[in-house]
Amino acid sequence: MVNKSKSAGSFLLHLWEQISHTVVLLVLIALVYIYLMQFLDHNLPWIPYLVISLALVKTIYFTFFTFRQVNKSIKQCHSFGQLLWVFGLLVFLIIFSFAADFTCLAAAHPGSFKGRQMAVTYAEKLFEYFYFSVVTFASIGYGDLVPVTVPARLLVILEIGQSFVMVVFGLSNINNIHTTIKNQ
Repeated sequence: MVNKSKSAGSFLLHLWEQISHTVVLLVLIALVYIYLMQFLDHNLPWIPYLVISLALVKTIYFTFFTFRQVNKSIKQCHSFGQLLWVFGLLVFLIIFSFAADFTCLAAAHPGSFKGRQMAVTYAEKLFEYFYFSVVTFASIGYGDLVPVTVPARLLVILEIGQSFVMVVFGLSNINNIHTTIKNQ
C-alpha cells in the first residue's frame, strides 16, 4: 500500500514539474489582463488584438510544449485515475485561461459578445465567461452568449481548435496508458 502512495505522490510531483511553466505563463497573462483592465483606457483599438495575440501564444505553447511535457508524465501513469488527473488539470487550465481571455476582451470591448450578460462584479463576469468557455470547449454552443466581433470569434476559434487537439491528444494517450497498464 505504501508503494502506491509513493508512486502517486511522485507522479503528482513529476506532473507539477512538467506543467509548472505553463501555470507560470497563464499567471503572467492573467497579470497582463489585470493591468489592462485596471489601468488602461478600454477604448484603445489595439487591446482586443493584444488579447488575441496572447491567446495565440498561449495556445501554441499548450500545443507544442505542454502536451509534450505532459506526455512524458503520462508514460509514468500507473492507473487510469492518474490519467484522469492529468487530463482534468489540462482541461481546467485551458478552459480557465480562455475564460480569462473572454473576460478581458469583453471588458476592453463590451460589444464583443451578445446575449445573457447580467454579471456586475468581476468574479461574476469571470464565472459567466468560464461557463461560456466550458460550453465552447465541449462544442455544445447553447447560443445564450454569442461572439459578435472578429476578435471574439477568433478567440472562440482558438478555443475550439485547442479543444480538438486536446481530445485527439487524450484519445491517443488513453490507448498508451491502457497498453502500459496491461503490460505491467
